[in-house]
Amino acid sequence: MKRTFCHSNILVIVCLLFTTTLFAQTSINKKDIVGVWKTVDDETGRTKSHIQIFKKGANYHGKIIKLLDPETLKNSGKERFEDIKCDQCPAEYGINQPLIGLEIVKNMQQKRSKYAGGSIIDPKKGKVYTCTMWMDDSDKAGNTLKVRGWVAMFYRTQTWYRVK
Repeated sequence: MKRTFCHSNILVIVCLLFTTTLFAQTSINKKDIVGVWKTVDDETGRTKSHIQIFKKGANYHGKIIKLLDPETLKNSGKERFEDIKCDQCPAEYGINQPLIGLEIVKNMQQKRSKYAGGSIIDPKKGKVYTCTMWMDDSDKAGNTLKVRGWVAMFYRTQTWYRVK
């Protein structure tokens, strides 16, 4: 007995593919790093800033859009966050550039479940580190990002939280 493929079978397959694609896209979007993230200093536990992560070409970058730590303002000797400069930054980041607007994460590439291949700068120390970022698997909503800066076998990992 010969079976033929009828229109109803095709319709069922198309519906299944559409539904699967829709759920896959939703899952990917929940784990997307593009957006605004609140940084928490791993050494002091204080909330430091808001970083906007954005895609430029095939790479991901992040810039400071808001400073939040009153201690940073006090230690800077400035009256406003907008006046704080990156006086320790190397020339390629712009000597004495304002911290607000400074691109601190550069050239991150998505590699499966991680982002790597780029760099991150610690503006306080002026040091540039190799960077790796990944979404915290225990946070199913995709609102927790682990950010690791490292040189050789020395590293620091911060947890950043999505700003809604």
